[in-house]
Formats: sequence, C-alpha cells, structure tokens
Amino acid sequence: MDVKYRWLPHLEDAVPSAGQGKRISTYTVALEGWRRGLKLRFYSVFEDGNKLKVRYSLSSKNETHHFSLSMGDKVSDEAFKICNDKDLTKQYLHQHNVPAPQGEMFEEDVKEEDIVQYGLSLGFPLVVKPTDGNAGKGVFANIQNEKDLREIIPYVRNELGFSNIIVEKYVAGEEFRIVVIEDKVLGAMNRRPANVMGDGVLTIRQLIEQKNKIRKINPHLTSRLIKIDREVETLLEEKGYTLNTIPKQGELVYLREKSNLSAGGDAIDVTEQLTPQIEEIAINAGKAIPGLKHYGVDMIVNEDRTKGVILEVNSRPGLGGHLFPGEGKPRDFAKDIIDYYFPETKDIERTNLFFDFDSVLEPIKTRTAACVDVLKPPLGKLYGKKFIINGELHRRRFRGYVRRQANKLYMHGYTEILEDDNVIIVVVSTDEKNLKKFKSNLIKESNVNIIEESIWEKPIQMGFETRDNLNFTKREIRDLLAEKEQLEREKERLQKRYHLIQTSKAWRITYPVRSLLHNIKLKVRSIKSNEK
Repeated sequence: MDVKYRWLPHLEDAVPSAGQGKRISTYTVALEGWRRGLKLRFYSVFEDGNKLKVRYSLSSKNETHHFSLSMGDKVSDEAFKICNDKDLTKQYLHQHNVPAPQGEMFEEDVKEEDIVQYGLSLGFPLVVKPTDGNAGKGVFANIQNEKDLREIIPYVRNELGFSNIIVEKYVAGEEFRIVVIEDKVLGAMNRRPANVMGDGVLTIRQLIEQKNKIRKINPHLTSRLIKIDREVETLLEEKGYTLNTIPKQGELVYLREKSNLSAGGDAIDVTEQLTPQIEEIAINAGKAIPGLKHYGVDMIVNEDRTKGVILEVNSRPGLGGHLFPGEGKPRDFAKDIIDYYFPETKDIERTNLFFDFDSVLEPIKTRTAACVDVLKPPLGKLYGKKFIINGELHRRRFRGYVRRQANKLYMHGYTEILEDDNVIIVVVSTDEKNLKKFKSNLIKESNVNIIEESIWEKPIQMGFETRDNLNFTKREIRDLLAEKEQLEREKERLQKRYHLIQTSKAWRITYPVRSLLHNIKLKVRSIKSNEK
C-alpha cells in the first residue's frame, strides 16, 4: 500500500507527536511565528472546572499577541462567547440577513412534548443538536418522522446530558468548512463521512484496517481512526452488508452518517469550487458578529454553489484538515494567521527548523512550570547534508564524537544506526562552510567510510539528537505511552480503592487478626533462615 499525501514541504515530518491531532492548530501557528524569529511562550490556564489548558503567545519587538488554538486576541471575547452559543449565533446571523436554518432553542425547563410539537410545526426533515456541543456530539440530522424525534430529544437531553437543545429545519446539500480572515476567504474543505473504497478483494473490515494505516501517516488523523462500533455495524446492516462483505472495485461504502473527522471522516480541499456567492455569505457571517476578525463557518451549499446556509460559526476553527487534507491541495492557513498578526515578518526567510513540542509541554502538563519559553532558532537559509557511514568503528563512541563536532559548529541534526549497522548522519547549518568543516573532521576519524552523501532539504529538529533505532514507529511509541498512562490510571484507581478499604470499619475490626498473621509469617521466615 503506497499512499502519498501532498505535504507542505516545510511541514513534512515537522510535527512532533504532541503537536498532532487536537493540538495541530496550536503547534503549526506557533511554529510559523517561531520560525520567523518571534518570541514564543507556552503557558497554562485553568478553565471548565479547573481543567489545565495550554495557551501560547508570540512577541515581536513592538507587540505581543496571545492565542488559543487557531484563535488570536484580535477576536474579541464577545465574539468568542457568541460563537460558543449556537442559538445566539443564529440570532446575530438572522439580524443581519445571513442565511441560517429556521429553528429554535429550548432550555432544560421546557417540556419534551412542547419541543416535539414545535418540531412538527416546522415539518420534517429536522435536526436536533445541543447549543454547546462540539465535534458533532449530540447532533442528529435528517430526522424523518415523529417516532424518531420523540426518541432522540430525551436521549440528547438525558442520556448525553445536553440540557439546552436546538430543533431546526434540515437543509440538504454539501457541507463546506470555509476559513476567513476579515474580507478574505482563505479556503474551504468538504468533510466526507467515514468510508472505504472497495477493490473487489478485501472485506470491509480489512479495508477499514488498511485505511487506518493510511490515516496514521497523516499528522492530523493519527488519533482519529475509523472505529468499528454499533453505529458502523447498524449502517452496514441497513445496506445489507456486514464487516465481511467484499465491496466491488471502485464502490464507495459509507460507514457513518456524520462527516466529523474525529469519527473517521475525510478532509477534501474544495477551495477551487467556491463561487463569489458562497464567499460573500461566508464573509457576511463574520461581519454579523462583533469583533470576529478571523473564523471558520460550516455551510451547507447547493449543487450549483449559488446558495448557502450557515450552520455554525467557529472562532477557533481547526486547521488540520486544511493543512493536511486527505485529498486536494493543502492550504497554509498558519502562514496566513501570522501574516495577519505580524505583517512586518512576511518577508523574513523562515528557518526550516522545528522544535520538540513534547519536551516543551512536559513541564506544563506535569505542573512543574507555569510557562515555557522556546529558544529562538537561527534565522536564514539552512544548508544540509546527509551522510551514510560504515566501517570498523565503535558505534557509541563514534556517535558521541559526531555529536560533539556538530555542537562545536552550532549545527543541528541527528545520528541513527540502521538495521544493516550503517550509521546515518544528518547535519544542517546556516553557514555552508560548516558542512565542509564537519565532513573534513568526520574523515579524520579512523576506519570511517562515507558510502553515500546527499543534500538534505527537509525540516529538521533544532539541536542534535542521537537516535536509537529500536524498530518502533512513532505510532507504536505513542501506543506504548498511552498504555503506560492507562496502567497509571488503573494503579491510581486501585490505590484509591485500597485507601477506602483501609479506612473502612471492616478493616479496623480485622486488624488484630491481620497483625497476628503478619507476626506468624515473620517467625516462619526467621526459622527457615536459621535452618539454612
């Protein structure tokens, strides 16, 4: 299976594990500013019931701007609050004649029967969704009859815990996520529900496994795999399929109704499909909300792209699907955001270095530090070389020598031992002369043969690493770390349970018996020890 994404060259292999998935907007915007020489600081804040959140700031000589995910401080607090309330957003859109679905919000004290009757008055099909949900949680679209409506309303309110809900008309069409800065539309993507493409050979289960391997390659989708659950099995059953069905060559099999990327959906760039009419609606949506300078809109558009209806306005739109689409041209929105906040840096030649986000976040996540400043990179063009070395040499000592030489010349890169026992060396520098010096010093080391030398132009992590090839992929390492976290949580749970037992009445009552048994064990051990 050979699948190649169309990476933005400056982001290829430049997103550490901590910057992937949900933090991809944070990392890529911060990285873009840092690469232009802006001072970058990450810091902690506590929100939503004392939950730790990571925020960051970028500073030039003249000003500092603070960011939350893709949202900067030019977006007002009022705009953020409006966008965070779907019903309030619709009120602002309607007031400014921006098309949005007809509907109404119902608070928790409204009786279910009254909500049902309102839905019936609107007419089917309908949508039921929470006022404050995200990632598609609690959203039920295209409800076709009263029976389903009566079942879904109490489920969303009681089972899922969304007290305040919206009931609105369902609008058919394609859903576009469009990103805007003031009067400029940057681009758009379409989100396709989780699916597999038949090849006439593999079963649906095997196709899901194959597609998940592809998704693991994409920094935006590494943790957003297609999961086989009741929803998937039910949808397949409705089509007369099972997980063991072999779809025909070229047959597209949908696995979910919702198009959310977190549920296994695909991001497809559709920027070229935007029309002036659709762009105007997207721009007007921002103008309708005070202080909303840059944002994303979810819009249902008709077939000929002449009309659209706004579903949501997002003050913190995720950039990952645009930066790393499954299909189509990637769009560098991180660059656009930094251009907007720091226009004086547009002409600065950004470095191709990137920083280790995992180590930056560690002291914040463990609460050993409230903020972390990232060391500024050297600016300007980077010159790089990749060497493959072999010979009779002590691998550990040799790699220590290489690291010392690289550090002496202020170079960045890494060494790694290959399976055939050869050694890879990658070094980069802002001074091309340093490459020649490094190579000259390398040859001086006895028993060293340079069997391959090539130019290195890809991004590289700042500093110099000595990598150990333990045949683990990045994904396998993340899985091991996740397993470690799960074991630690289980350990914590057992410790709490043990504490409850220790403080219980039964534990206190049985103390004399346990103490007697403990003393007997000690005496038995003592006797056995004396016998030896």
